[in-house]
Amino acid sequence: MIVFWIAAAILSACAAVLVLYRAARLARLPEGDPTVEVYRRQLGEIDDLAERGLLADNERRVARAEAARRLLSAADSSRRAVAAKTADPKFVRACVVLGAVAAPLAALSLYIALGSPGLPDQPFAARLTAWRTVADPRLLTADQLMAVLEDAVKRRPDDPQGRLLLARVQAETGRLPAAAQTLKTAARLAPARADIWAALGEILVEQAGGQETADAVDAFGRALALDPEAAAARYHLARAKIVSGDVQGGLNGWRALAATLSAPEEIQALNAQIAATQRAGRLMEPDDAQPQAQAESQTQPAGPGPSADQVQAAQQALAGAAPADQQAFIKSMVDRLATKLKAEPQDWRGWAQLVHAYGVLGETDRQAEAYAQAAKRFKADSVAMKALDQARAPGPKA
Repeated sequence: MIVFWIAAAILSACAAVLVLYRAARLARLPEGDPTVEVYRRQLGEIDDLAERGLLADNERRVARAEAARRLLSAADSSRRAVAAKTADPKFVRACVVLGAVAAPLAALSLYIALGSPGLPDQPFAARLTAWRTVADPRLLTADQLMAVLEDAVKRRPDDPQGRLLLARVQAETGRLPAAAQTLKTAARLAPARADIWAALGEILVEQAGGQETADAVDAFGRALALDPEAAAARYHLARAKIVSGDVQGGLNGWRALAATLSAPEEIQALNAQIAATQRAGRLMEPDDAQPQAQAESQTQPAGPGPSADQVQAAQQALAGAAPADQQAFIKSMVDRLATKLKAEPQDWRGWAQLVHAYGVLGETDRQAEAYAQAAKRFKADSVAMKALDQARAPGPKA
């Protein structure tokens, strides 16, 4: 802190000396500017050369215009100097000294009022050490975490995993070019890692505003060659086909991908995009496909079971699985739905699906409990109650 105050005092003194020096130099300026007479003589010489035929008319006009411009500028400077000289020298000197002293005093007062003079020094190395020793990295801000990862990369430059994590944080903070460069280096260090190539492709797509550039397609192709199940690579390569005009080929790729997904929300979103793209005959983004899927579901009676897209996706995902595996898969979907309804209890369609699913699984006690919770919440909604009653009706067992 002592070093800070010494440096601040020296800078303030230097600034004050500079101001006073310039003011004193202005006070010593002569009454008139000698350059004014020089430019006046130059105008006369230009006319004399023209009269003697040594200067063409166009050259004379250009030379006179330039000399006149300089003369006006010099005259204006001379007038300002004269005006300054006519002011009271003592008053001007007092104003200059007062300004030179008041400025650092005002800055010091603001710092004491708004700053933290007693705060100890916080060197970056010490802060970095503290960030590295945090038990839960989620407590760090994005910039702090990025500083820790950058330090780790410097200490272990041959570690591709550190660069992958750094690139993700860089992307989250909007540093897409830096993230792409970090991933390219990681890919050179570990060319056999599909996740690095897929991450590079996604960063390049984001950097290009959502377009699969040639470099992105190349990165996704490398990822798919290393891991045929790489979901991101399969999605973007199919999307690139649709953009290039091979709509059916891209849709086939998406359908094959949907059959391998496990998260119901991912399956539903992808199937909605597939349906919207197929109807339009061109690429439909997820943001455009979801409203259409929601509108279609609202125009149809709310049934107790899953939608047609969900049924198709589940059938594709469970094709060839053993009965026990199918049962476990269905239970996992039901458990996820129950968890989701705890966070979004106003979704009466979800409650109807949950009641129906418990009936399919033969869990009558849980079905009755879910129905009672939903009926209590939606007892004033006749449409919701009708769907819940249909969902509670006996159905086929799993």
